[in-house]
Amino acid sequence: MLTIGRLRLTLPAGYAARAARIARLVADELPGRLPAGSGDLRLDHLALPSVQVAPGATDRQVAGAVAAALVSSLSGLPGAGKGTP
Repeated sequence: MLTIGRLRLTLPAGYAARAARIARLVADELPGRLPAGSGDLRLDHLALPSVQVAPGATDRQVAGAVAAALVSSLSGLPGAGKGTP
């Protein structure tokens, strides 16, 4: 299980009003993207590289790109992908 206590997004100008919805959509996207048997992983901090999306991308497209980057970053961490004993 992955628990995110706080998600801080830095978005371009004009996206401020969309930030809360994008964050909720990231949470919605993650369960379908995490590998089965991922186990528990607890981190104090995880910085993602910049995520690029097309101009005019929908909130769901932005969230999908963020979720994909998050899962990709998690997969490279020691202990990631291991089930809980």
